[in-house]
Amino acid sequence: MKPSTKIILAIAILLLYLFSIIAFSLSGVMALTISSVTTSPVEVAQGENTNVKIELDNDGDYDLNDVSVSLDLTNVPFAPYSSSSEVSFDELREGKTKTADFDLIALNTATAGIYKIPVHISYTDTNDDLRKTKDSLISITVNSKPVLGINVGENLLLKNSNNKLTVQIVNKGLSDIKFLEINLKPSAYYDILSQNSVYIGDIDSDDFDSAEFQVYFKSNAPGKIYLPVTVVYKDPTNKQYTEDFSIPVNVYTQKQAVDLGLMPQSRTSLYVGLIIVLVILYFVYRYFRKRNKMKGMNGGMWEWLNI
Repeated sequence: MKPSTKIILAIAILLLYLFSIIAFSLSGVMALTISSVTTSPVEVAQGENTNVKIELDNDGDYDLNDVSVSLDLTNVPFAPYSSSSEVSFDELREGKTKTADFDLIALNTATAGIYKIPVHISYTDTNDDLRKTKDSLISITVNSKPVLGINVGENLLLKNSNNKLTVQIVNKGLSDIKFLEINLKPSAYYDILSQNSVYIGDIDSDDFDSAEFQVYFKSNAPGKIYLPVTVVYKDPTNKQYTEDFSIPVNVYTQKQAVDLGLMPQSRTSLYVGLIIVLVILYFVYRYFRKRNKMKGMNGGMWEWLNI
């Protein structure tokens, strides 16, 4: 055999050996995979439970023993509930699947959002009896449906008058809301003198904010009106919501407001009358004083009248 042929053969044997090692190593790494992860419910609210199922697939050529799946809950707002954070299987045969089932509870202090939870998997490959590990990540979404309360301020609303209408929005839910905008719809009973849309922005959980509108209520407005209001906002996962509200408000004439003690009675007419009387008395006084001087009388106005 020629030396060159021996060299080529040696290189080929070496490459084949290296390829077999790499293939063997890859087969060990890829023997166990996470084929699916499901959470129920898909989104969990603060203080509520969720079930997490992690499906493991042995797609290698050998059986696996002592399979262990654990969740690292150190830096996430979750805790085990009626189960452990670790699940073990005696074996996982070649080509088979098994599901690691976890029951978790979201802590009351959890902020709405998507949380990544580290998953640590270890097993023994029967092909080489070596203990192998695999690390991965799963995600769980903490979120709760927003709950809004809406009402009007204590402003006195009058017909045939320009009124400041204050609409207050309360976030009663467990999660913050953002990008909130409130729209006051038109009506045959009033004219909106200001912008009909007000952008508020973010409202934290258990907090409130308000929007102000300038509204002129017409004379044909009934005593109670239902204001049509639309609120648009997003939750922490950027899911958009649109809600329509019908807010009852009372509208009064000025006379009704005075009779009910909602506003003081206007004394303008009384003051005007007093001013008129004083002016008349002043001119009467001037008139009689002038007459007295013309007749050379030394008495006052009343003395002249007695002549």
